[in-house]
Amino acid sequence: MSQARTKQAPDYPGFPMMTTSEILDCLSALGINVMPEDMTKPSANSVQMIYTALLDALMGAPMELLDGPRAALMGMMEYKDIYADALQFTMFFNHVRRLVSLCGIQNFAMSDLTRPDAGRLRLQLSGLMNFAKFRDERTQFIDALKLKIQRQADKTAKLRRNLDKIEADIEEITAKNAEERPLTEEARKINEGVRNELLELRSQQVKLSHEVEELKKERQAVMDLAATKQHELTSLTQHSVQARSRLVQSPDRIKRHISEMSSSVAAEKSTLASFQRKARELGNRLEVYGGLEMDLKGLIDLEKGIDEQRGRVEETRRSMLALKAKLEGKEIESQGMAARLDQLDRQLQNASDKVQRQQELGQDMRQRAKDKVEHLKQQYMIKSKERGVWQKERDLLLAEQRELEAEMNAFTTAHEQEIDELLQEYWTMRKQAEDYMNTMTVKLGLKLVV
Repeated sequence: MSQARTKQAPDYPGFPMMTTSEILDCLSALGINVMPEDMTKPSANSVQMIYTALLDALMGAPMELLDGPRAALMGMMEYKDIYADALQFTMFFNHVRRLVSLCGIQNFAMSDLTRPDAGRLRLQLSGLMNFAKFRDERTQFIDALKLKIQRQADKTAKLRRNLDKIEADIEEITAKNAEERPLTEEARKINEGVRNELLELRSQQVKLSHEVEELKKERQAVMDLAATKQHELTSLTQHSVQARSRLVQSPDRIKRHISEMSSSVAAEKSTLASFQRKARELGNRLEVYGGLEMDLKGLIDLEKGIDEQRGRVEETRRSMLALKAKLEGKEIESQGMAARLDQLDRQLQNASDKVQRQQELGQDMRQRAKDKVEHLKQQYMIKSKERGVWQKERDLLLAEQRELEAEMNAFTTAHEQEIDELLQEYWTMRKQAEDYMNTMTVKLGLKLVV
């Protein structure tokens, strides 16, 4: 059997050919029941059944896995009933061709599924079974893959918990924003009203500032005039005192002059009193204007605070929009992770089933190898005994050969001189015969054809 594989291997250097019985045993170990007639006289149904089971066993891709993509493609087609069967068969063919390509068979065609040939089927299944044995030998790698899948599942669960927490926080923030939305709208309206009022107060402040400047100028002018009048009053008082100290030559005229001066002083006093009242009124107005200015400054500060609050509200709104976008991205990522988790669960289940089948196949193969080793040991003991007999016969034949060689050497030595003499006589007679033939040819006028 090993010699037959060695002869066929050069045609397919990627893997050794297997016999039909070995292929059937391997398929049975994978849980695929196949009759010998399905290998020697394959049909389209039997071959498609074998490859369907192999896709499930080796790739973890059952036919149900194709229903989702097929339904998506059918949804984009106009005549669904016409292409339904052909599309399903084409998707099945692509998966099978990908599997056999991984096993080193690059010339897999659709005719291998519709019009199978026994020789090509045996070649393809040999490659697939060698691939299955290779996977059985990579048990440690499969265990590492299972560990990696478990870690990925744990990571997915952790991400899902974090996502749930983020969603809960987002829902809480959304609910809080919904509760505060009426207050925000009311505050926005109040801010607009205050802003308009501040703008109006600002215009009034400008007007009042101009009036204050004018009143300050007028006040300064009144105070200067009052100081001038006060200085004149003081001067008049001094002149009156000086006049009283003088001798009076004309009392009536002095009295009249004093009367006039008194009336002038009274008029100046009334003017001064009116100026003082006006100064007090202007001072009161200035105090009112100062209070209004302080109030206006307070309103300006309030406007600045409102603007800052509006900026914070706008920043909060932008943060909320960014958080919503992040939430949508997390939801999409969560859906992808959920699909990936389902796929990993299916792959893990398939890997567990395959590991179990491969363990059973390994135990079966180890038992068969053990039985084969025992059988080979028995054959080796028999061959060892036969080898002893053959060795004795070989020794006898070698002894006879040496005796014959010695006899041949002795015979050659004894008859070597006689052989030389016979050869010499042979060449002499041959020369004489040639000379005789040449002489007769010349004498008879014949032409000798050699």
